[in-house]
Amino acid sequence: MSLENSILTEARRLGFIAAGIAAAGPAENLDLFNRWLQDGNAADMAFMERSRQIRTDVKNVMPDVKSIIVVAARYATNKEPGKGFSTYARGMDYHIVIRGKLSLLADFIKKQPGISTRVCVDSVPLFEREWAIRAGIGWRGRQGQIVNPKAGCCLSIGVLLLNIVLAPSTPCANQCGNCRLCVDACPTRAILDNGLIDCRRCLAYLTVEHKGDIQGELQIAMGQTLFGCDICTAVCPWNKMENDGILAEFQERLMPDAKEILAMSKEEFTSRFKDSTVFRTGLERLKRNAAIVLENT
Repeated sequence: MSLENSILTEARRLGFIAAGIAAAGPAENLDLFNRWLQDGNAADMAFMERSRQIRTDVKNVMPDVKSIIVVAARYATNKEPGKGFSTYARGMDYHIVIRGKLSLLADFIKKQPGISTRVCVDSVPLFEREWAIRAGIGWRGRQGQIVNPKAGCCLSIGVLLLNIVLAPSTPCANQCGNCRLCVDACPTRAILDNGLIDCRRCLAYLTVEHKGDIQGELQIAMGQTLFGCDICTAVCPWNKMENDGILAEFQERLMPDAKEILAMSKEEFTSRFKDSTVFRTGLERLKRNAAIVLENT
C-alpha cells in the first residue's frame, strides 16, 4: 500500500467520514476573500482582517510544508433546524475531538523518518474550505459549507500540514446544479449570490460570535434559536445519510431550554459546557439568546 493510501485508510479508521490530500501552495480564493471583507460581510470579526496576509500562502503557517491532509468529521443533520442548539454543539467540542484524532494521525505518519507535521483546527489562519475542495473532500455549496457527495454538508474540517510531497487527491465537481433550497430557506437572506455569507445577518454568527445586542427584524428572525441555526444545511438534499458515520464524540446530548439557561449559574454553565463549543461563547451571550427566544415565543 502506498503511503498516501495508508494515511487515508488510517484517517478513516480514526473515524473521519472523508479524507484527502492537496499539494501545498498559494491560496486561490484570496480575491474573493478580500471582496467579502471589503463589503463588510465579516461583521465585527476583526481577526479576519488582521490575518489577511498570512492566509495568502500556507507556507506562512509552516515554511517547509509540501502537502496538506484534510479530514472531515460528520455530525448529525438537524431535524428541527432553527430551534435550540445547532447539532454540532450538542456533542463534544469538534476542536478538541478533531485535534486529538489528527495528532494520532500525525504520530502514525511520523513513523517514517524525517517527517514533521502541524495540526490545524481553526487554530491558524488557513482557508480550510479551499483546502478541503482541493483535497477532494467535496465542493462549496451555495450556503458556504463543504458538501460531500456521500456524507452531505454537516461536516467539521481539520487540516494536517506535512513537510513531504504526497500525491494529491482528485477534486470533486460542484454538483449543486440549479438547486437553491438553502438560499431560499435562510430566514434572514444572509446567503449571498456568490455562495458567501453576510455574517451581519447570519443567525449562526449572531447567536455564537456576535458580542452586542440583537435587535429588530434579526431578533424576530431568531425565533427559537439559542445557539447556531442549521436551516441551510438541514434542507440540503445531499444529506442522505441517517446516523451513519457520526463520531461517537459527536452524539447528541440533552440540551437546556431557554428558561434553564436564564437560571443557570456560572458554575453550572462551566460544568455543563466545559468540553463543548458552547463554552467559548460564554454564559452572558447564551443568556442574551435565551431572553430573545422567550420574548419571541
